[in-house]
Amino acid sequence: MQTRREALLALLRGEKAEFIPEVYSTMKDVVFPGDRFIDLENFDPYGTGADAWGVLWTNQGPNPIVDGNTVAKNYKMFDDMDEWKDHVKFPPIDYMPMADIFGGMCAGMHVNPEEDVVSYLILSGTFERMNQLIGMENALCAFYEFPDEVHEFFDAMCEYKLKCIDYAVKYLHPDCIHMHDDWGTNNNMFFSPDLWREFIKPCEEKYTQRIHEHGCLYIHHSCGYIKQIIPDLIEIGVDVLEPLMVENDVDDVMKKYGDQITIMGGLNNRIIDSPEATEEDIRAEVRRGMDAHCGQGRYIPYYIPAVEKN
Repeated sequence: MQTRREALLALLRGEKAEFIPEVYSTMKDVVFPGDRFIDLENFDPYGTGADAWGVLWTNQGPNPIVDGNTVAKNYKMFDDMDEWKDHVKFPPIDYMPMADIFGGMCAGMHVNPEEDVVSYLILSGTFERMNQLIGMENALCAFYEFPDEVHEFFDAMCEYKLKCIDYAVKYLHPDCIHMHDDWGTNNNMFFSPDLWREFIKPCEEKYTQRIHEHGCLYIHHSCGYIKQIIPDLIEIGVDVLEPLMVENDVDDVMKKYGDQITIMGGLNNRIIDSPEATEEDIRAEVRRGMDAHCGQGRYIPYYIPAVEKN
């Protein structure tokens, strides 16, 4: 009989598993330092503070894992990407005590590499960091107003993220690198697929190559509708796409691509997180997703929780 770790790793790799383990208790996501405001000693569930970049974040509730945090209301570090070199200071990770930081995180999360799938979670992806610095409207306009500067910033971000990957592998020895970069709304991408291919895909290709060179799996997180670029993600070698939301027509995605990339998702978060949802409703939605997709290919039922009791 496979262990939970063995079964989940098999599913992530696209291999057969003897059962489907529950992801949140099996995969430990150790967060890369600096991308969020974290003050555990004086934790204020609705407090505001700066991350390692100087961006201000506001906590959204008492449970950081479920409630999370968001960029503080109306915050912008600057307005236009032609100013980025005057304002952006990359975190000095070369001078951080990485071994101590990672060791402390693993101890606090009770990470056991023999039983857990160890994942390194690198938040605030290439596009996300840009919109966190200057706001979503300015970030979307920047592709058209300052394309050269956006390319320069993304190139610099890519080099920084590659260094983050190297440090994670050196000090944590993870099974997976789990990188975030949201690219879509509920019904479309933030930008055209062609624009994504020009500005973002080259970075993603480099991330994938570096992660695979280290012998790790690449899990990419992107909420929203991103169906148009799934063939591109397969082409560059992304191993797992998470949390593919129901707006992406998961049944069609599984039929077309279910043997080429592992899909973590396919559960309707709006049903599960509804204040009116009963346990029966939630169980029915999980069962629906499993019955619909588990036989179609590389599939793991999953969603991002937002209501702790549900």
